[in-house]
Amino acid sequence: MKIKYEFATETVEVEVSAEMYALHMELNRVEYNNNHRETRRHVSLDTGLEHSEWLRSYDSDVYQQIAAEEDAADIRAAIDALSDSQKDLIQKIFDEGMSIKDYAALCGVKPSAISHRIRTIRKNLKEILK
Repeated sequence: MKIKYEFATETVEVEVSAEMYALHMELNRVEYNNNHRETRRHVSLDTGLEHSEWLRSYDSDVYQQIAAEEDAADIRAAIDALSDSQKDLIQKIFDEGMSIKDYAALCGVKPSAISHRIRTIRKNLKEILK
């Protein structure tokens, strides 16, 4: 039996016994299976160029923007869970920029009471956002 070896510049055939030929074929099969097992989940770059979608560079700013939008949605949902008076306090002080002193005067209480309410609201929001 002959075993054929192909090199870059020449081809060589070697005469071997049937036993050596069977051993050679078995080793080739084992090598092929090992190579196949190692490379079957790999993707070549040539294939990737045809389907360049997975090569696209994703800008981290997009991910940060999405995360910020999700956080804002969570915060809005948490604020919606507060009582109406707590929502009003947040809107007046944080959205409209009213001072604690002015809001306290509007409510007829001391500024320290408003500060305490703000601490309570923050505590409630932390619990909701957990």
